[in-house]
Amino acid sequence: MKRLLAQIGITYFSVLAAAFYLPEIAVVVIGGIAVILTVLFMIIRKTRRTIYIPLMALTVVIACAVHIGYGLIAVQPVVETYGDETHTVKAVLTEEPYQSYSKHYYRLKAQEVDGEKAGFKLLLKTPTDIDAEPDDILTFTSELKVSDNQYYRAKGYYLVSDDYGIEVETETPETHSLYYRAIQLRRFMRKSLDALLPSDCAALCRAVLIGDKYALSLDTRDHFRYAGASYFIVVSGMHFAVVIMLLFRLMKRLNRWVRFALIMAFIVLYAAVTGFQSSVLRAGIMMVFTVFGMTIRRQPYPLNHLGLAGTIMPFIVSPYGAGDVGLILSFFATMGILLWARPLLPKLCLKTKTGYIPFFHISEKLHYYKERKVERLPLKDKSKEPFSFRILLMKLWNSTAALLSVSLAANVMVFPISVFIFHEFSLVTLLSALLLYAEIYLILVLSLAVCILYPLGFLRYVAILLAYPLMWLCKLVLWLVDGIASLPFAHFRVGQAFIYAWLAVTVILGIVVILYRNHYRYLKYAVLCSLIILLGGGLTQQALQMNTFSLEVYSCDNGLCAGINKGGKLYLLQMDANTKQLYTLWDHLSSRYGSADVALCCNENEIRHFQLYRDDEFAISALLLYDKEQKYQNEANIVPFDKDCTYVVDDDVVIRLSVVNYTAVPYITAGERRILIIPPGCEIDDIPKELRTADVILLSQAQQGYDQLRCEDMIISDNSDLSMLSADALKDSYHHVFFTDQGDVRYRLR
Repeated sequence: MKRLLAQIGITYFSVLAAAFYLPEIAVVVIGGIAVILTVLFMIIRKTRRTIYIPLMALTVVIACAVHIGYGLIAVQPVVETYGDETHTVKAVLTEEPYQSYSKHYYRLKAQEVDGEKAGFKLLLKTPTDIDAEPDDILTFTSELKVSDNQYYRAKGYYLVSDDYGIEVETETPETHSLYYRAIQLRRFMRKSLDALLPSDCAALCRAVLIGDKYALSLDTRDHFRYAGASYFIVVSGMHFAVVIMLLFRLMKRLNRWVRFALIMAFIVLYAAVTGFQSSVLRAGIMMVFTVFGMTIRRQPYPLNHLGLAGTIMPFIVSPYGAGDVGLILSFFATMGILLWARPLLPKLCLKTKTGYIPFFHISEKLHYYKERKVERLPLKDKSKEPFSFRILLMKLWNSTAALLSVSLAANVMVFPISVFIFHEFSLVTLLSALLLYAEIYLILVLSLAVCILYPLGFLRYVAILLAYPLMWLCKLVLWLVDGIASLPFAHFRVGQAFIYAWLAVTVILGIVVILYRNHYRYLKYAVLCSLIILLGGGLTQQALQMNTFSLEVYSCDNGLCAGINKGGKLYLLQMDANTKQLYTLWDHLSSRYGSADVALCCNENEIRHFQLYRDDEFAISALLLYDKEQKYQNEANIVPFDKDCTYVVDDDVVIRLSVVNYTAVPYITAGERRILIIPPGCEIDDIPKELRTADVILLSQAQQGYDQLRCEDMIISDNSDLSMLSADALKDSYHHVFFTDQGDVRYRLR
């Protein structure tokens, strides 16, 4: 029965998570097939006797029904009533605002819409910093767009206000909620760490302790991502478990029910301080069952607890909440550890003549000593081999093997999911786990101790003393992450088409293994084959990208959107198009590149496009902006200019910017090629004569004066009939003339 409860919970959560990412019709088909299978399994005597088979099919039916029902009852009415229309909204700010790149994010709970009562969640994104605190009431008028972002939808934000020039009125409430006290505690913890540590070390401690990863610099976050160690800078179930088990050991002499009550209070408090993140709630539910079982002196069954957490979580958050990427990764990583960490350990350990294998948990070692004491045996087993340097090395390796088995078991489940969702993977994930695991959890424990001791009078000096080793630990971790992320071929990004092909091959291999006799024997070969295919594809794409140096002009109807792809890195040269076309293009670039090193705004009006779409999904390291009124001089990640200048991107790409009629005209030297971009609103007659000669010239539309341009090739981003009529005349003057009406144009630079 224990195994059955685990299977039901894991199946229920897995189906809900998959349904969130599948089309609605696919969920209906899966549910219909599951109904038929449930009936068949109940009719067939052989499967009816094995009760878990029909129960699994019934669980799939229930999960599909819950997903569809929630969409019809809770989501569709909100989307159809308020979506894609302008409304006056009165809402409560439920969480601390945060900033990512050039945008500020405000998570709201609507109270009234157009004077009528409402109760849905919405997200306000704006480049303007609104002076508002949690529990404040915000009133604004804006278009509420239906969110297509899976991350927001999983968090319950189905409507998003993404208004550039929004005006917001704020009102302070008379009383604050209980959760506001947890937010105040979170802020106090941040202030304590900021007061005792350098900014980079304090930011790392805040990320590890309370999940405040936005305090980390963009480069540091990228380094953790490239090193395959991003799970260290978010509060996951493993962080939670470390803290809870530490408290359990410290309070072991208290009455068990008093200890249970104190730990329950801490679980609720810590979950509130971390913002009730889904992964923390999942770990909290599991810890409640585990600690309760230990309190009533029952043997805990972690897989059972995971199954119960998978069943309860969608009711606490929402059925769509099962699609939260953080929760999915945390859930299946825990499942992998519980299923395979212990069986993997003996295969990785080195055995001595006495068959030495390290204890998998510290509790097992304590239990071993306790049994020997009860049996009046010496604590040290003299039958073991005497100490030697060889035995010491073997013990060190076996201790490392215990950590390696946990990392391998977690990655077996998480790796394919993360590749499918993020289209990238790291080859150094296991190395990062081995080198960073101990330091990260020491940082977690020391950060918590510092935050507790710092406000306690004379104990403040103890916190100051602890801050020194904490600072050096943080510097060590940052140095290690930087070094690991810099290793050759540490990080790969693969295309979506290849991901689907790889998943299809993996599924076929899995089916063959299941149908073949002795399939468990061949499972490791199927896994190895799948990894070889993925790694081979990643290496091939990486090798091809290393030699890539091309100019890409993207099809966006009317407007000019272009970039340089050098070795898989993207330098955006121009982004001018209508909002609808840009949204599709931005999504394409996000999935293909993930980020851009440099982007260029030729005039202040274009910055609106970047502010609308620049967020966590598409990072831009530096934004060059013509800023004639000097409004953006102090903005992070923005490099403003108000006169002619030259920007050196790297050894091969140099951008010369000439200001013509309040618009920057880019003249790029890319390798041995020269590129002139004539942005919209710029007349050819106004461009300096020395810039009118280039190897390739980009135009947003065919215009008068093109006979003054001297180039080999011309690319025009215009799909209008007028441009097509002038194509023949242009082709008489230049070697090649390309139009974006048939799709993207890729021009090889080297």
